[in-house]
Amino acid sequence: MANDDSDAPCVWIATTVNNINVIQGVSRREYTDNWRARQPAERVEWSKSVLRQASQAWKSGEILTAEQVGDVWHYNSKAEYYTAPFISGGGWPLVSETAKGILEQFDLRETVFHPLTLIDSTESYLTTPEPYYLLNVGNKRSVGNYDVLGPEGDVRSPLSNRYGKTYLPRSNQEKALVVVPEALGGPDIWLDPKVPNLLFLSDHLVSGLKSNGVDKGWGLIRCPVGTLSPPTT
Repeated sequence: MANDDSDAPCVWIATTVNNINVIQGVSRREYTDNWRARQPAERVEWSKSVLRQASQAWKSGEILTAEQVGDVWHYNSKAEYYTAPFISGGGWPLVSETAKGILEQFDLRETVFHPLTLIDSTESYLTTPEPYYLLNVGNKRSVGNYDVLGPEGDVRSPLSNRYGKTYLPRSNQEKALVVVPEALGGPDIWLDPKVPNLLFLSDHLVSGLKSNGVDKGWGLIRCPVGTLSPPTT
């Protein structure tokens, strides 16, 4: 069973990418209508295919190629405006250079920071006060407790069971998740391909983010550790 003691072992969940209400209007250049209007049909189809592959790949813990990431992304903000250290940029996890520097002090193992150019839609000026990177986490572990947290057909459960293969986390219900003890240890940041849109961080890493003031924007929720038993009938 899970332990609710605040001093008990835990992990943290970054929920921002799973929350459609906080998505920032960031689009890769090749995804925009203006770019596609100037391209031949085969080039447009290529861009659609690459973007679909990349979207699924990062959620599965695959390390993306330069082609899958691109370099120029449109973000209609201004450099003098505040941008959180972590944002969901069009549904992608993006981190600032400052946050990157803090993250790199921890055990990230199979994690890549892909550099991006965030620029306005006319490509006239940069729109963030510092560079941003696509955070591509390749460390994979199992959340576990799938059958208890996502029983098939139960719309009240925190996980939406898709045929026992994918368990889509329901937004604003992430606090009900419990990670199995086997998920502790190893790299300080990881994901579970069966539970897409969430990143899992060690308590050690989150303490470092907080002490350095780069924890804003992550949507962090403390997640207990334990092995759940199915309810008895």
